[in-house]
Amino acid sequence: MADFSEIFKQSGGLCRFSPDGAHIAVVLEHRLFVRSAETLQIVALFKCIDSIQDVGWSADSELIYCASFRLGSVQVFSLADDSWTAQIDEGLAGCVAVRWAPDARHLLCFSDFQLRITVWSLCSKDASYIQHPKFSDRGLVFRSDGKYVAVAERSAGKDHICIYECQEWTLLKRWPVATNDLDGLAWSPDGRFIAVWEPSIEYAVLVYYPDGRLVHKYSAYDVGLGIKTVRWSPSAQFLAVGSYDQKCRLLNHYTWKPLVELSHPANLQFQDIPVFKEVNLSDEKDLVTTAWSATDVVQAKLFYKVVQPPLHVPQIKPDPERPNPRMGVGLAEFSCDGRHLVTRNDNMPNALWIWDLTDLHQKALILQVTPIRSVRWSPRKPNMLAFCCGNGFVYLWQSDLGSESFEVPALSFNVMSFEWNPDGRSLLLMDKDKLCVAYTIEE
Repeated sequence: MADFSEIFKQSGGLCRFSPDGAHIAVVLEHRLFVRSAETLQIVALFKCIDSIQDVGWSADSELIYCASFRLGSVQVFSLADDSWTAQIDEGLAGCVAVRWAPDARHLLCFSDFQLRITVWSLCSKDASYIQHPKFSDRGLVFRSDGKYVAVAERSAGKDHICIYECQEWTLLKRWPVATNDLDGLAWSPDGRFIAVWEPSIEYAVLVYYPDGRLVHKYSAYDVGLGIKTVRWSPSAQFLAVGSYDQKCRLLNHYTWKPLVELSHPANLQFQDIPVFKEVNLSDEKDLVTTAWSATDVVQAKLFYKVVQPPLHVPQIKPDPERPNPRMGVGLAEFSCDGRHLVTRNDNMPNALWIWDLTDLHQKALILQVTPIRSVRWSPRKPNMLAFCCGNGFVYLWQSDLGSESFEVPALSFNVMSFEWNPDGRSLLLMDKDKLCVAYTIEE
């Protein structure tokens, strides 16, 4: 990091970069501030009728919605014309979630109890309806070109996938899914396939063509808890499936069988894997073994040692009596070019596993002092990964530099979450009620 901005107030972590990276939307109770992403000066201020519980930019970065779920109300503001506004009142049906359509002129409002999705046109003020969505927080995915949307539907006790055209919002295809309890779906980046999967009780991933034909059904095992997370690679050549058995399987798009199973052993033996181990200065006795100079160490409370296996990865013991136990691969994210994959085994919450997919080997292991809260690849620099641990630091891993920690120069600022600027040049860091911007070093 080259620099940090000054600190500003915010509410609920509702801070968003615009898709073009030029502005930041910042919520403070019932007010919406729009700041310049470069100077952080306020360029617009909008007041809502009640406290804001969600905020979202349209894809063209011109409009912003502010949702008050308590009132079932959504207000829309224009950055280009501050005299224009729109208000949607969902009435008795309520509103629990809002999504922009890719055309930036339709809003999708999810009613309470999954009764329906209302598609509002901001141009004609007309409304269309999608009935019986299974979820309000997932189960709706747009194709990459924005022309079609796939929705998970639950009706008459059965799961279906529905394909809608996104101009007239007409139903084009509807078919029953060969699952007992569909848990999620994801459209491949090339638009050719739709993957759906079962929740943890049964292990099943099904790949369909958008016309409803089943391409393949995959199951790694029959006994035990199943799938935790599913992600497509940017090229759609791989489908990463993280499971409760502490493995991440990469299915290839030809045979839909695992190309490799990525394991997360507690005892790491391979000595060619660099391990970046975070160390608390107050606990470290021998500074000679560190990879940093003595000057750097004195300036930091936390720093990294580069160590080599064999070593033991700390893990927690999940409670078998509780549902959704804290174990298995719950995070799998591809870099923007698809070359790298980062995974986290949830019963090893302090560890990040980084894999190089060009030759299918482990690239690095990162061991933190405290559990890792949020992990995101840079949208522009494929070899840069950022993460936070709920403390006063933001962390970067780069393939050529390894892992580094950067302390936020502010009192009592704990990075609870963050967001990359779409241009990849800065990160928006959020405490519980504060924010600042961290700027990356330009080469």
